[in-house]
Amino acid sequence: MPFGDFLRRRPGDSPPCPNCAAGVPAGATYCPSCGIRLDDPESLPLHVVDRTTKLFNERFIRPILEDELARGHRYGRWLGVLLVELRTQNDYGSGNVDGFKAMAAALIGSLRDVDTPGVLKRMPAQFVVILPEAEMSGTAHTANRVLETINEALKPVDLKAAVGLVCVNPTKRFRAGAVIEAAARGLRTGRPEVLGR
Repeated sequence: MPFGDFLRRRPGDSPPCPNCAAGVPAGATYCPSCGIRLDDPESLPLHVVDRTTKLFNERFIRPILEDELARGHRYGRWLGVLLVELRTQNDYGSGNVDGFKAMAAALIGSLRDVDTPGVLKRMPAQFVVILPEAEMSGTAHTANRVLETINEALKPVDLKAAVGLVCVNPTKRFRAGAVIEAAARGLRTGRPEVLGR
């Protein structure tokens, strides 16, 4: 048998991955598509990007937020955080996949290159946006621009988005969970939050 036949995959030779159903080469320990360990049924995928939106997932966006909070505290720079939520016209959470994709595409198009968007939850659809070196006025301006762009993109699927914003003063140190909770409070009350006055 030629040596090339050992390296070539044949269509019927590979079992599917239990997580993503992609073909896995015989004898492989990890799935080449999602990175899950095949012999451990409780293992989690190693990917850091949400497959539907192509944005960072929650497992990756929280450490990024922690790093940005530490950087802002160290260098004395403000940090803005937006929490964007997909809602129906009656203000109930929506699991609409078309709205989820449209919202992510509009979100990506309305941010600066240095801003970092990510998926926080899928039901109700929530995105978090990290805005480095953004004070209250810059964060509010970005929130208005994001909300206008997203609501315009969601008109065909009859959905709306809401946004909560928080600015982090660099004089005090905060954790990512406290910042996300403050943004969620701002989303519920409709008022911006400032942490560390």
